[in-house]
This record gives sequence, structure tokens and C-alpha cells, in this order.
Amino acid sequence: PLGCAGSTPVSGTQSLYSSSMKPSANKHHIPSNQIVWTEENALWYAEQYGDHISNDLTINNIELKPNDILLDIGCGTGTAVKIASIICHNGRIYGIDPIQTMINIAKKDQPLNIEFSVGSAENIPLHDKSVDKIIAINSIHHWNDYNKGLLEINRVLKSGGLFFISNDIVNNNDCGHGTGPLQTNKNIMSELKNAGFIDMTLHDYTLEDEGIHLIRSKKV
Repeated sequence: PLGCAGSTPVSGTQSLYSSSMKPSANKHHIPSNQIVWTEENALWYAEQYGDHISNDLTINNIELKPNDILLDIGCGTGTAVKIASIICHNGRIYGIDPIQTMINIAKKDQPLNIEFSVGSAENIPLHDKSVDKIIAINSIHHWNDYNKGLLEINRVLKSGGLFFISNDIVNNNDCGHGTGPLQTNKNIMSELKNAGFIDMTLHDYTLEDEGIHLIRSKKV
């Protein structure tokens, strides 16, 4: 239904990462290799963060148009794309997440112009050059292979399409998602450039003492 080859589903009770750890109450800034996603903690995560302000701040600042085709990578319970569906009322919206339980929750009260599917950044189940805009909200640090993920994003974006990376502002740190090559906004923008994206910009948006770093990039 979504297009080309799909991803292998991850069961809500199947271990996705190597070590056993339930996400802590310190937002959702946990290194991905420390999480084992089960149905229990997926439901817990959805209750804690499904309506986080980062969803509103992102959708309201990505230049959405009524006819846009939008993809959310790591859509979780689908809050962001459901907000976007009000703006993209003549377009089409796709949400993918590697966790089946998240997708099951997202499909509840699903608007007609949204399609949810199990999928990952490294294996996006969409055709080449089929999407106007792509968002990744607090998810890029959970990708297993960000180089492959960026190549996939480049593949499915239309020429001139936009890719937005949104990360929470945490204790004035760049990203707050642990260590690694994507720990800072500077490094993220460098990797985007290496992957062939252009016109990178970085803006901060805040509301009620919460905020996001929003990186905008463009496909040639």
C-alpha cells in the first residue's frame, strides 16, 4: 500500500535493542542501544510523550501546504502527523515506526489522509521521489544506520523537497540524546551536507519553557 519494498515488522514484545532498560522519566533522551521495546514500555512511552509540545512546535514551523505529501520517520503514536493532517487536508501523510505497538496506537482515530506502517529510516516503504517533506522528531538518534537513513530520505524526497530534523532543547545542550556522531547540531548539519543536502538552517522554537532545535535541509 505504501509503495516499494517494506520493512520487517518489529513485534511489540520483541527486543529491538541489545540491553534491557525501560525508558526513564527523564523525557525521551535515552541512547537507543539501552532500550528494549516491549508492549508495556511502548504503551508507557505513548502515555508519557504522545502529546509532547515538540510535535506542535515542529508541525507549525515546517512550511506545510494543503497539498503536501509528508512523511514522519519514527512517528511513534502519530500525534505529529495527526496535527499535520489538518493543514495537509488535500495532501497525503505517511507515518512509519519500527515498533508495531506504536503503529497500533497511531491507527486509533486515524484521519483518512494518513497511512501508518511499520518501517524505518533505513528502509522507507515509499517510491522514489514521492514525498515533498520529511520530518524526524526526536528520532534520528534511534536510527541503526544514519548514513543509510539519509540516503533513503534523499531517495524518496522529490527534487527540492525538504527534510526537517527536530530535537528537544535539553539543559542547553545541543540535542540531549547521549553520545555519538549526531550529538551536536553542528555534526548533524555536517552529515546532511555529506549526504548531499543543501541550504541547511538551524532555528530554535520555544513555548511554555519547552523548546526544539529545528534543522531544515533541502534536496537538490
